[in-house]
Amino acid sequence: MPTLRRYVARQFGTNMGLMLLAFVSLLQLLDLLANADDIVKLHGTGLSAFLRHAALNTPEIITVVTPICALLASLLTLARLALSNEVLALKAAGLPYYRLLMAFFPVALIVGVAHFVVSDQLTPPASRALLQWDSESPRFKLDTKVKGGFWIRDGDTLVRVSRVSQRGSELSGLTLFQRDKRGEVVLRLAAESAGHVALTQGDLGTITTVPVMGWNTSLTPRQFSDFVSPASALSLIELWRFVTHAGIGSHPVYFYLTWFSKRLSLPIASFMMVLLAAPVAQSMQRQGGLVRGIALGVALGFLYFVADGFVLTLGEVGTLPPIVAAWSPALLFGLVGGAFLVRMEGV
Repeated sequence: MPTLRRYVARQFGTNMGLMLLAFVSLLQLLDLLANADDIVKLHGTGLSAFLRHAALNTPEIITVVTPICALLASLLTLARLALSNEVLALKAAGLPYYRLLMAFFPVALIVGVAHFVVSDQLTPPASRALLQWDSESPRFKLDTKVKGGFWIRDGDTLVRVSRVSQRGSELSGLTLFQRDKRGEVVLRLAAESAGHVALTQGDLGTITTVPVMGWNTSLTPRQFSDFVSPASALSLIELWRFVTHAGIGSHPVYFYLTWFSKRLSLPIASFMMVLLAAPVAQSMQRQGGLVRGIALGVALGFLYFVADGFVLTLGEVGTLPPIVAAWSPALLFGLVGGAFLVRMEGV
């Protein structure tokens, strides 16, 4: 069994590396073509600007394509074993098919942990660095990243910010709406430029202009930088901070809880992809057709992405419970693959 695990790990690892290289290169090229105008406008025509954009965008691409790469790597590995009659030899030696699948689990665990580390520790800082790099360009325009500004809550105060720069330490177009316990606005503060604050108080409609005014807030510059970042650019700890502090955040608690649960479910996706690939590989052995099997695997991967994105959106808007939205796609596809495998093998 250790020999089989090493053999499977070598085959799966090679296929996984090739799939990642192919998909990351393809999506990186498409991303550069789609954003070439913005890169040139903000950072010039130098090659270093394109290379920096590609480097900062690579972790996010890896996070997105890892599940389908695991599916295709599993499919290619199992198909090779089946088409070269190695699966038949294992069965003749008394080794059930599910024992072969168990040999995938150690390497699938490594891929799952690596997927989690990249998505939680590398993607968030890289995404924020890319956003900060764009916003600090002298040719940066407001609608490039934060069209129309964004809203956040600070306890009973509603805050609107048009632009965040210098890692959250500089805010532009800041407007505060302080509310009482009944939710009615009693104070409006607007800072259109640095060092200039206009004050409108209550129903009196009087406007007072002062050069400097303090703002007593629990929000930190790092949190403002987090607010402007998409949920995928937040680490697990940062997402949990928004979950446990319901009064602070630009989204409802269930939005952050959905992404928190989704992040925790990432390692299991690799195992589910192996279960999903197993019956497809077996059908290739029985019915023939490598191209047909690969096409079916790609179709299943695309269907998984569509279902995962759809269910995640339902969780973000509160239609589905966060745990259901985060865990159901991987578990459902894995159960479907396992059920087909049991039916085909009779195990």
